[in-house]
Amino acid sequence: MRFLATAAAVSLAFSGAWLGVVEAKSVSGDRVLVLVPKVEAAKLYSQFLDSLTSRGFDISVRAATNTSVTLQVDGVRTYDHAVVLSPESKKLGANLSVRDFVSFVDDGGNLILTASSELSELGRKLAARFGVEYEKRGTAAIDHLAHLHAVNDTSDHTLVAASPPKTAAPVLSKQFALPQSDPVYFKGIAHKYEPSNPMLIPVLTGSRTTYSAVIGSDANERAISLSGNALGLVSVFQTRNNARVAFSGSAALFSDALLSQEGSANKQFTADISQWVLQEKAVLRETAHRHYLASTGERPEHYRISNEIVYEIDLSVYHDDAWHPYNANDVQFEAIMLDPYIRATLNSTESTDPKTTATYHGDIKLPDRYGTFTFRVNYKRTGYSNVDVKDTVGIWPLRHDEYPRFLSAAYPYYISSLVMAVGFLALCAAWMWSAEPKTKRIAKQKSN
Repeated sequence: MRFLATAAAVSLAFSGAWLGVVEAKSVSGDRVLVLVPKVEAAKLYSQFLDSLTSRGFDISVRAATNTSVTLQVDGVRTYDHAVVLSPESKKLGANLSVRDFVSFVDDGGNLILTASSELSELGRKLAARFGVEYEKRGTAAIDHLAHLHAVNDTSDHTLVAASPPKTAAPVLSKQFALPQSDPVYFKGIAHKYEPSNPMLIPVLTGSRTTYSAVIGSDANERAISLSGNALGLVSVFQTRNNARVAFSGSAALFSDALLSQEGSANKQFTADISQWVLQEKAVLRETAHRHYLASTGERPEHYRISNEIVYEIDLSVYHDDAWHPYNANDVQFEAIMLDPYIRATLNSTESTDPKTTATYHGDIKLPDRYGTFTFRVNYKRTGYSNVDVKDTVGIWPLRHDEYPRFLSAAYPYYISSLVMAVGFLALCAAWMWSAEPKTKRIAKQKSN
């Protein structure tokens, strides 16, 4: 009872000050589960949790050892988002397994998973399911040049000063794209990531002088297992169902100690990461799409081969607490029957609601092939939600009375037949009406 009262008090502490907020800015829900080693440890992350509360989230702070914590009940999510700030805990909640967390994400839940040099086996296995491989236990990211310089001579070289790569633009704010942006201070474990994985985005990596090694060991080639830009510090992952996961090798990244650090961009960095993972930004959606005959403006039950049609789709992107038009020049339409028969880029056109949507238009001539086709817009861009719109459409052959009387491709054959007929008639006329030669007539008369 005493434990439950403490948990309730902490939960109210982060929500009672913001009772005026009635709606979260996330498009996927406002229920957030925060797991910490002990409920009292939530005070170490008060700035981060207060920022979530101020953005309209309903936060439930629970100890990692609380056996009543579940992510799903009878296949229904009990929370929309989960933040794990207890990387060293061997068990989480009601003995939650890797499968439970994967099922939570498969069901559309979003997850922020933090780590440390003493990361548990549960955290390692969970990260490995998403293509993130953490370094060995007891290792840390170290940089003897780019680190937080203390006032005295005892600088902590494991408190790395890192800068996000430019490829993380949709996830992070524009200020991180500036050449002279403030560094992000990181203290924790590094991980490997696969650059060719289109669903995994490294948003914070090591510099040329950063390496991963056992804390306190000598920096030699055998001790260094990972270094440079290949050393991942924070990465984000977006699944095919648009659920989002963040992997931070540092739980301290979200702590008050680093968020309050002068000359750092930690506060803005953690805000950007949480906004992206909790789907408060870079959320792309299709609001409407349509296709119809260009000649009549009507959509029939089926099309005929070589029909000229119009395809239109409306796209919106969510950021800054509202839906806005999504502007791009690479939205493509496909007509597929096993393989794409048509792939055409759609052009931006006037929208019926220019404040919230952008309309893309294409004049399409259907293939000269009948069958069951799929009209598809499969739009996937790094950092944005996936848009996959499909329509199954039948394309029928022409009726017997719908074929053209003359085929343009057969004109040479028409002409050759006409020339042959004219030549035959001319030959007949010449044979029938031509006069007999004079010498031949004289020879016949003499013989008679």
